[in-house]
Amino acid sequence: MNILVTGGSGFLGINIIRRLYNKGYKELVSLDIVPFDYPDKSKIKHILGDIRNKATVESVMKDIDVVIHCAAALPHYSKNDIFTTNVDGTRIILVSALNNNIKRFIHMSSTAVYGIPDRQPLYESDKKKGVGPYGKTKVLSEQIAEEFRKKGICISILRPKTFVGPERLGIFSLLYEWADTGHHFPILGNGKNLYQLLDVADLCDAIYICIVKN
Repeated sequence: MNILVTGGSGFLGINIIRRLYNKGYKELVSLDIVPFDYPDKSKIKHILGDIRNKATVESVMKDIDVVIHCAAALPHYSKNDIFTTNVDGTRIILVSALNNNIKRFIHMSSTAVYGIPDRQPLYESDKKKGVGPYGKTKVLSEQIAEEFRKKGICISILRPKTFVGPERLGIFSLLYEWADTGHHFPILGNGKNLYQLLDVADLCDAIYICIVKN
């Protein structure tokens, strides 16, 4: 089975590539605008390219069976990059997937589609009301995925919360730095607020299930 991971050089990308390789999947392809600079470089095919480039996407998609679409412009990118990557890029990938008879497509969305929640817990069926360019584009990209699902592509949509794990803590590394240096932790309100984090290993498990399920 040939598997394409868009955004393969990112934190989630490298983790799912390693998970799949260890599961016995050896025909793995990474497509990213960032070089694939990991020790695993010799184990997979890595292509430096932009999902917004139709010719690049079409050339990469040949002989692919499964697409794991992780590529996205994050909130700190410019508004133009966020919309052209998350919306236009997603459509380009899906058009190519349809043209090449892709068997299964896993689309990485986000809980950002729910905007700023006014209650907990959230449910899959809750209204999507993305806030800011990133949240809005995640809503739009899901709509595009649903559009192509109706055209016959088997598409799974995952909405992970902020995920962390080995090699990447993001802004949460500050907490560990404060603990290491003996600083106090700021508390908002009465200290009983909860913030959910997701282990990247659990997210990779979910993606794997999407690949192997009937």
